[in-house]
Amino acid sequence: MSEAKGPLIAVRLRGTAGDAPDVMKTMESLMLQRTFQARLLDNTPSNLGMLRSVKALVAWGEVSPEILGDVLVKRGERDGADGVDDQFVRLLGKTSFEELAKAVVAGEVGIKALYKAGLKPRFRFHPPRGGFKRSLRRAATDGGELGYRGADINVLVKKMI
Repeated sequence: MSEAKGPLIAVRLRGTAGDAPDVMKTMESLMLQRTFQARLLDNTPSNLGMLRSVKALVAWGEVSPEILGDVLVKRGERDGADGVDDQFVRLLGKTSFEELAKAVVAGEVGIKALYKAGLKPRFRFHPPRGGFKRSLRRAATDGGELGYRGADINVLVKKMI
């Protein structure tokens, strides 16, 4: 399903009412308990398996460096600090958010390194500006918004940050 090896971004689009206990446990493992929360994930078979099991609630795909930079600047939060600043970028050995985002997508800086540097694992997004263009009850392959979207996830994330 997912050929690219870059990091994934997963966004929870549907609410929690009526979730089965195993779905709730999976969402807890993914740290996506609330609607419009997003998370960066490594592109591993275990993460892909969890995402496929909750595909009726989540949209995911490969994040581009430009969108990742915007997400870090506008929606990134640190433990004990207001937002993510240049000090956070220097802590990871980079000079700008764009350089950091390119390094993360290329695999030079791991997602776990971001979290160890103090980045909170969840991003709190807005509902998409302009609304959803397709159904929230159908998969992306079937004319909806949910499930695996590949690079198309960047369009949705840009509307939500």
